[in-house]
Amino acid sequence: MVMQTGTFTEATRPTVPGNLLTLMIAKARETTQEQGTLRSLVFNDPLPKGMGTSWNSPKLGSLDSQGLTQGEDITNFQALTTSNVVITPGEVGLAVKFSKKSLDQWTENMAIRTGRIMRDARDRKMDADIGGLAASFTTYTLGSATTVLTVGHLIAGKARLKGGNNTTGAAIAAGAVSNQVPAGPIWGAFRWESLTQVMRSLVGGAITGTVATTSIGADGGPGSPQKAVLDDLFVDKVGGVMLHGNSNFAKDSVDDVVSIIGHRDGIAFVPFSGGGVTGDAPFVRDSDDGRSIQMTIVDDYGFGILDQNYGIACTFDATAATS
Repeated sequence: MVMQTGTFTEATRPTVPGNLLTLMIAKARETTQEQGTLRSLVFNDPLPKGMGTSWNSPKLGSLDSQGLTQGEDITNFQALTTSNVVITPGEVGLAVKFSKKSLDQWTENMAIRTGRIMRDARDRKMDADIGGLAASFTTYTLGSATTVLTVGHLIAGKARLKGGNNTTGAAIAAGAVSNQVPAGPIWGAFRWESLTQVMRSLVGGAITGTVATTSIGADGGPGSPQKAVLDDLFVDKVGGVMLHGNSNFAKDSVDDVVSIIGHRDGIAFVPFSGGGVTGDAPFVRDSDDGRSIQMTIVDDYGFGILDQNYGIACTFDATAATS
């Protein structure tokens, strides 16, 4: 089978000198991967066609309700402030090219299979881009190099975000502007290696050991925490954090990862749906001479931090687990 230069390469087929029998070639296998989770966890807001090149998100400030004196007009007028976040989408994409003859030699539709692989690559890229914002959350941080993530850290992260601008030894007036907190669920996304200790604590011990009868996950029927931690992608609600595993976070050479505990409104993902964007379905066209097909998948999107107070940069160890 002859492939175009720059496409995929074919594994060596087994041959026997002088053997004219047709050799059976098994169905092609795909390199499997996890589905991306981060785009679904953050704020999504498309930039429509005809609305310029940048997406703007003005955030209105808060006001304080105050006590009044009967019979007197309100004279203490408050200013409604705004702050703006600007995100400019940019294009990302990839392309492959096959000779039509090479495709006709397969017993299955390799163009369709290739489209699936292209979408997987697109998915990983989006996860990597959004996950790369984790270190940019500098107001609140959690963990440090070589620190092992525990359930206690998750509880602390939830308390940190729900505590607002709460620092040790700083007085907070009841209902004060300084103590505004994000409303709704708090989520966390970590590499699976970092989640090992958390899942072990729920299951009841090392994977190869005996499940302790006093564990939260002991016995563990359907729907129990013990069952949930063995599922894929979404682990469970642990310590008030909707916990997700994600293998697309970058890990450094000493096995540390900066990941995120955050709120939906902490990060914005802004897709642009204008011309040239193919989305889930690759664009397919014949080559100039008609002997090949070209497949292209293109996305146009931007991403950025909406609110520093709605996310935590979490630095934890991600050494490969052995038990």
